[in-house]
Amino acid sequence: MKIAIPVKMNRENPPLAPLFGKAKWFALIEGENVNIVENPAHGGRAVIEWLLSEGVDTIIFQEMGTTPYEMVRATGVIALYHAGYERILLDEVLEKFKAGSLPKIDDSNIAEIIAHHEQKHPH
Repeated sequence: MKIAIPVKMNRENPPLAPLFGKAKWFALIEGENVNIVENPAHGGRAVIEWLLSEGVDTIIFQEMGTTPYEMVRATGVIALYHAGYERILLDEVLEKFKAGSLPKIDDSNIAEIIAHHEQKHPH
C-alpha cells in the first residue's frame, strides 16, 4: 500500500493541506516510511496523474473537487479516505487511518465534500 496525503509544509509531522490539488507538498507513505515531496503538478487532474505514476493506491484528503474525484473513480485503483475538515497533523490522521476510523469516500458520500469545497473555493 502506498498512501498520499497533501500536507502544508516539508517538516516532521506537518498539518494536512486542506486543498488537494493546490497542496505544495505531499506525504507519501509506504509501511513505516514517510517521505514528504514537493508537488510537481498544478491542479487536481495533474496531481492524480502524478500520484498514479508514483504507484499511489490510497489518498487521504480534506477537500477535493469534482474533476480529481472523477479521475480517481475512473482509475479504479485508488481508494479515497476523508480526514475531516478540522486542522489535523499527519501523525494523527495516520493513527485514525490505521484504526479504521476514517470514512472511505465513494459516490454515496462525495457530494457533501465537493459541496463544502465549492462553497469555500468557487471555481
